[in-house]
Amino acid sequence: MRGAVVTGVRRLLDRVRSLPAGRRDLLITAVVVAFSFTPGVSDKGTWLGWADPQRPFGPLAAALVLAHGLPLLIRHRAPASSLLLVSSAFFAYQCLGFRPTFATIALYVALFGAGVHQVRHRRTTAAVWLAGYAALSACLVGLGAPTRPVEYVEYAALPVGCWLLGAWARTRLDEQRRRQDLDLEAAMREERERIARDLHDVVTHHVTAIVMQADAMRYVPADDRAKVDTGLLAIGGAGRRALGDLRDLLGVLSPRHDADPAPRTPTAVTFGELVERTRLAGQPVDLVEDETPPRVDGAVALAAYRVVQEALTNALKHAPGRRTAVRVGSAAEELAIEVTTEGAADAATASTPGRGLTGLRERVRLAGGDLTTAHTEDGGFVVRARLPLG
Repeated sequence: MRGAVVTGVRRLLDRVRSLPAGRRDLLITAVVVAFSFTPGVSDKGTWLGWADPQRPFGPLAAALVLAHGLPLLIRHRAPASSLLLVSSAFFAYQCLGFRPTFATIALYVALFGAGVHQVRHRRTTAAVWLAGYAALSACLVGLGAPTRPVEYVEYAALPVGCWLLGAWARTRLDEQRRRQDLDLEAAMREERERIARDLHDVVTHHVTAIVMQADAMRYVPADDRAKVDTGLLAIGGAGRRALGDLRDLLGVLSPRHDADPAPRTPTAVTFGELVERTRLAGQPVDLVEDETPPRVDGAVALAAYRVVQEALTNALKHAPGRRTAVRVGSAAEELAIEVTTEGAADAATASTPGRGLTGLRERVRLAGGDLTTAHTEDGGFVVRARLPLG
């Protein structure tokens, strides 16, 4: 039973915290004012100085009770003003000697709110409030209240504690905001790096293919119309694919409501098309893969595609005309990719980590795999990647 009550209170508090600041202040104000006029509860509150009420509860007392609660409406927007108004009502109520009132709880709520929400002149506000409390204590002593001065110091412990608790909560909120800002900055940095990797992969691969195909056209006899048409078709196709990939990438950066919500994503099963396009650019490529391609998810499929794409692009750039072999297989819950290019004069450059290979290694790592590059015995280079299946 007790646990159910605690759970219910926690849920209620969580629901109150989830409200917008203005509605939350309105709810708190309504509760304080309502309880201040509810029989059996209204006479429970802080009472300084007097053993018995000095004045009967009347219109003035009711007005001061409202003056306790209503300033809580601006607790978030103007915490210092709210505290000033509530404290003034509290001090006046105590000096006039009315009976205790539940409305005095508004003072603790206002102090906590000032500790949390006030941005400027925090120490000044605290010092002014303490000076006002000291003046209240002196006023009560001067009016003949039987309370000893040392007891007023003890009474101050609760309101000061409310202020300090609010200040502690503000510190926690500031730390949380700083962590959120750092997380947001890290997420934006990762997103920029991801976009840079995608842009590099798209532009480098397609532009390299176009350049190689255009260069190859210089050596086609002018009367060989079939080869000219094939080369031009390959160049046009590469250009259109580059435009399509760039359009998809720009669509992710600046989505439109009328755009396709599911842009084209390369998958591991499109290796054949990728290899065929590289062959059209003049690079001899052999593809060896399992008869039944393994099932992979989007991140792994895209990483696998980019591994082969980057390796073939490097082969086109640094080892044109050299035979390249692409081997794709699966074993032990892993997708294994190996792209080997035969010995080339520029093999060292091709296997040196640059923007492409560095970004590729990061992409593979994010997909849960690893990527290595190395030289072969004949002076060529090889790119190997292992990616998790499932």
